[in-house]
Amino acid sequence: MENATIRERALLHLNRFPNITPNEMFNVSFDLTQDGIASVLGISRAHASLELKKLKELGKIDDWQAHIRGSSTKRRVYYILPEGIAEAGILTKRFEAAGISVDALLDMKRCDPEIMWENLSVKDKETFGFACTFRVSIPRKTLPETKTGVIPADFYGMTCINETIRERYLSHTDPEKTKVWHSRAADWWIDKDDDQERLYHLVKAGRNTEACKLTIRKAEIFIENSNEDLLRIVQEMTVIPRHTESIYNIRAKIALECADANDAFVCADILADFLTNDADIIRAEACMVSKNPEKGFVIASSIFKKEPSSKAALIAAKCLFRMKKYDEAAEFLDFSYEVLSNNNDATGIDEIMLLRAGIAYGKGKTDESLGYLSKAQRASRKDRTKKRIDAIAKNIKNGNKVNFD
Repeated sequence: MENATIRERALLHLNRFPNITPNEMFNVSFDLTQDGIASVLGISRAHASLELKKLKELGKIDDWQAHIRGSSTKRRVYYILPEGIAEAGILTKRFEAAGISVDALLDMKRCDPEIMWENLSVKDKETFGFACTFRVSIPRKTLPETKTGVIPADFYGMTCINETIRERYLSHTDPEKTKVWHSRAADWWIDKDDDQERLYHLVKAGRNTEACKLTIRKAEIFIENSNEDLLRIVQEMTVIPRHTESIYNIRAKIALECADANDAFVCADILADFLTNDADIIRAEACMVSKNPEKGFVIASSIFKKEPSSKAALIAAKCLFRMKKYDEAAEFLDFSYEVLSNNNDATGIDEIMLLRAGIAYGKGKTDESLGYLSKAQRASRKDRTKKRIDAIAKNIKNGNKVNFD
């Protein structure tokens, strides 16, 4: 089977609009502009411009100025000439005889993946496969040029293969080859400001030691920016034995931030093998997430009795607060605050002040609540927490009902 060149695909695309001529001055489709053609063919605007210029010189197409549908300004648009229509007809017969649908050729979503792979050269398979490993837009120039122009690019020269297309085409490749592409992608992200994407590729590449080390090194950032995608990445990670305790502690915190109590309990079960209170601390917090503060308090208070700590006291206070036992919660908060102050440790001060604000609000003391929120704002180092505090304060000032949970 033959490959379709970009020039051929451009001609086939314009042949979709044989009745659009310079007689049409209004309501012309965006698909006939350079940007529209580039988008359909999956190439840059500059590349499309060059190919269209060649086709015009060959007498296959021409252009004119017209109003684009939904726009009040004129733009250069293209139309196919009789000689171009004739060649497009020949091309259509050629590809259909080879079992290739022209519509599928111009739209990867409709193309059979197996046929697609068969029509790509070895070099283009390598480039397209590598492109399919990226989940977010990257500069098209990052990838080598392809003979068929199979890599899409937008007006700004950025490219990202549709998720459905990525999965369909990668399903036809050797898993070990896919790992190699992911490894290359992971290295591409080294000097870029997106540790989550680098971690994703490290995990997919099976570079487990590096994935564990990156997770531990960037733990604070990952936890602060927890999201469900990050949790899935960490869940898929193969944990190196010597990093088990650290990784599952981090994973548990991400799970709790994502309100995934079930995964937090999974992490707690694994951490139970280590001689620390981490497993029970996580279980207590997971109970709160699963709306069982009573059980959470039993666990947290048991830890506190055995080994009084600021963390255990804070979790116990959170459970009591959700049970609306404000005075008891305040006692645990006083202990937690005293321990942190004596140790000159600011970690958790914002949580304490935020909880105190909640207690004051629960007792109907809005001015006192706003005062604690102000202190929580000054103590917090997390952007997400600061935004939450701002939102709560604004709602209180506006007389709206507030939920501190």
